[in-house]
Amino acid sequence: MLRFTLVLMLAAGLALVLGLSGRSRETTPARSPAPPSAATNAAAEARMGRPPAAADDSLRGTGVDGGLTLNAAGKAVPDRAMRRLFDYFLTRLGERSPATIRDDLRRHLQPRVGAAVLAQVLAWFDAYVALERESAALGASGDLSADLQRRRELRRRRLGATVAQAWYGEDERRLEHAIARQALQRDRGLAPAQRAARLRELDAAYGLDLDPTRTEGDTVALAMRQSARFEAEGAAPERRYAEREAAFGREAAQRLGELDLRRAQWNRRVAAYRAARSQVLADRGLSAAQRQARLAALLAPFDARERLRVEALTRND
Repeated sequence: MLRFTLVLMLAAGLALVLGLSGRSRETTPARSPAPPSAATNAAAEARMGRPPAAADDSLRGTGVDGGLTLNAAGKAVPDRAMRRLFDYFLTRLGERSPATIRDDLRRHLQPRVGAAVLAQVLAWFDAYVALERESAALGASGDLSADLQRRRELRRRRLGATVAQAWYGEDERRLEHAIARQALQRDRGLAPAQRAARLRELDAAYGLDLDPTRTEGDTVALAMRQSARFEAEGAAPERRYAEREAAFGREAAQRLGELDLRRAQWNRRVAAYRAARSQVLADRGLSAAQRQARLAALLAPFDARERLRVEALTRND
């Protein structure tokens, strides 16, 4: 029952995020990780406001996810909250160029931090974007453990052990645990009682059985961020399915794959509409009434909610 509920939550949550329901995208509040114990009393998180947004911005009306944690010396700490901040702005990939997204981040941070902190954070952002591109180019071999190890090594080569662990360590640990669980579940040489005992031992070894973050809501948030990252990287369907199956199970991976297809279909429909609309607007031989009639005909295949979204997306074209 729990797994079935999780599948439904993943599907519903991702549908909202991908705009498939015709509603605005919402962000899930994320926990701010605790600062290092040596600086617990001195650390301060720079509070984030809302990003600059155009009328057709998919992030319009959403609160910024993530933020910056400052240590006792006033320097930014490269933690998971910072990575979530980067991911939040990078969800605009496809709408804006990487350079424009970087400038959005700079303008968002500039009133909130000093020049030195801003320069360091932007340098980390550049390194993160470059790493994600390189990671996407690795592709999927079909061996989840080998793929995880390749990405783990790449991250530490490019970022250094400290930053890589802060940004990716938890994800790597959870995926490693999920891969191990998957192997036990597929081991036909184990009796049901043996399998259950091994799974309990595995969970205890990873400390995930008592992990308060292992909730349905947080799993949905993780799946949302993962899907946004896949879109930003242009990840292949095979890699998406493999990582999702390991993290969330086969049924959830299948449903999320279906949502990927629906989003791709939606994007193709919008692209075709944009191209046809541009031709109509550029045709100077049409009267105002003819132009309006043709534009209305182009919108006819969309339902009422879809039309609102299409009009918002193309308002400034």
